[in-house]
Amino acid sequence: MNIKKGLLIIAIALILAFFVGYGIEVFDPTPDYSNLYLKFQTIYAEEECQAQGGAWIRDNVYNAPVPAREETLRPEPSASGLCQAPYEKIKLERSQHDKIVFIVAVIAGVIAVVVGLLLNKDTISTGIVSGGVLLLLYGTIRYWRYANNILKFILLGITLAILIWIAYKRLDQLKQEKTD
Repeated sequence: MNIKKGLLIIAIALILAFFVGYGIEVFDPTPDYSNLYLKFQTIYAEEECQAQGGAWIRDNVYNAPVPAREETLRPEPSASGLCQAPYEKIKLERSQHDKIVFIVAVIAGVIAVVVGLLLNKDTISTGIVSGGVLLLLYGTIRYWRYANNILKFILLGITLAILIWIAYKRLDQLKQEKTD
């Protein structure tokens, strides 16, 4: 295989993975947590913190660094503390988004592998199969920390079985084409 074909295969694989990944973000964007954290860092009263869904930590129990405060016109609260963002809610939202990424990326990855194996153009076929494998990896990595061990085992087993079956069928088909 010459260098041009190799670069084309890599380009097809990467662009396919980026295309699907960006498509997922367009239709189900990752929640923006930076503004949420900033919002909770600027709350200085326990009542306001709890009203916004945060957790008030008195006297900086966790020795967390206190963010620099801008001068405000409102008086400082009598009890010192820190408003902590609702991490459980954030974790739940992130896991739901990563689950969607996983489902879409794995489905797109399996479709890409199947389509790539059915194509007759070797360079394009290899690029699409490689992109499909990248999508399978991407989706699995994004959801891996949330899946329990049984689900991980089942997912890996199903993926492995599909890939072996597809490869076996494709190699068998290529053998028949050579003998004909």
